[in-house]
Amino acid sequence: MKKILIMDDDVAMTNYLKVFLTQTGLFDMVVVNDSRQVADLLAREAFDIILLDMVMPNVSGLDILSDIRTKGTDTQVVVLTGISDVDLAVNAMKLGAFDYLIKPVDEEKLLEVLHNATNC
Repeated sequence: MKKILIMDDDVAMTNYLKVFLTQTGLFDMVVVNDSRQVADLLAREAFDIILLDMVMPNVSGLDILSDIRTKGTDTQVVVLTGISDVDLAVNAMKLGAFDYLIKPVDEEKLLEVLHNATNC
């Protein structure tokens, strides 16, 4: 079972993702709604995939992504955000994001990306 960290300040979104992904039986999930908690969590636990929102209060998704890559972890980061911004997508990909998905995401597409991310 692959371990996923879902990081989004939108509680409804994280609840939806947790229910949807739990139904697949393929993933063990940890949900964080406060971006300030991510650094400590990542220092304690390893994840196969991080689903990361870009726009959050306190610590931005780009800052979190940059921090993850600076630490040299091989965790795959999939951006899942409501912001359809080419510059933001390019920056996220340059920082090592595996993929950049726009909310609301197609469930089949999300599963395909998660499958591909865990088989790299």
